[in-house]
Amino acid sequence: MRANAFDVIVRGEGIAALLAATDCARVGLRVALISSDWPDSGFASEAATVPASEARLFASAWGGVVESLCAELDVEFRIERSTPGGESILGIPGSPLSTPIRRVLGNGGAARAYADRLRPLLSIGEEFNLAALVGSRLGNATLEKLVRPAVLAELACAPEDVDLRDVAPGLVQAMSRVGSLSLGVLEMAAQDSSTIARVYPAGGLRALELSAERHAEFFAVHRSAAAVPGLLAHRELNLGKPVYSQALHVGVPRAREEARELWRSILSEPDYTPIGPVDLEQ
Repeated sequence: MRANAFDVIVRGEGIAALLAATDCARVGLRVALISSDWPDSGFASEAATVPASEARLFASAWGGVVESLCAELDVEFRIERSTPGGESILGIPGSPLSTPIRRVLGNGGAARAYADRLRPLLSIGEEFNLAALVGSRLGNATLEKLVRPAVLAELACAPEDVDLRDVAPGLVQAMSRVGSLSLGVLEMAAQDSSTIARVYPAGGLRALELSAERHAEFFAVHRSAAAVPGLLAHRELNLGKPVYSQALHVGVPRAREEARELWRSILSEPDYTPIGPVDLEQ
């Protein structure tokens, strides 16, 4: 068996790529994970802990998916339920005139955000960049005081780098039906309260990453930097789009579904014999 030959190469960064690679390795395929973020230094050791300096605040307002992820990766977490009037998705308020929101935005900023409900339904348009959409429809105060801090905590990026269709497709659909961002938040909350339940993993996002690395190491996923030459694979899975590393609640399920389709396809090929199965005793 060639040391640089694999059944699957997964390309991508973050938890979604780690879990997709691990899912392929679980069924016995020989898997390499290629990431530009990680040097060839191996995975986190089993005894690794999260230094306080690395345990940045991570809160996801998509309770159902992130709660299940924490349970799978054996990371403790706490859940905060939104109080009436405080409902939000990515910082977008469901009730702009509520007391909790007015405390943050002030009366003028809250009134500006509420004015979005008074615009004609057909004015929704085709703008899906989160910063541009919030700024134009809810005002700069909502963007800077509510949305920007929430997006930094939940997605670790700026709202200018977020396409709402990627991270909150349900909100896009709800917004199109009801005609405003804030009413879209309330409609989503009514359909599934977990979308506005905030999940705080103990140790932050880094704790989830370390646990996902340990799972990948256990199933013998090979880890390499993007610059390593000569790696060969029967099939590749490219998870390089921002959605896979930005939004756990969207990126992780999507990446794992693509991984499932890939390994099922490989195992059903009549003319291909996988390099695996991996010997976990070795």
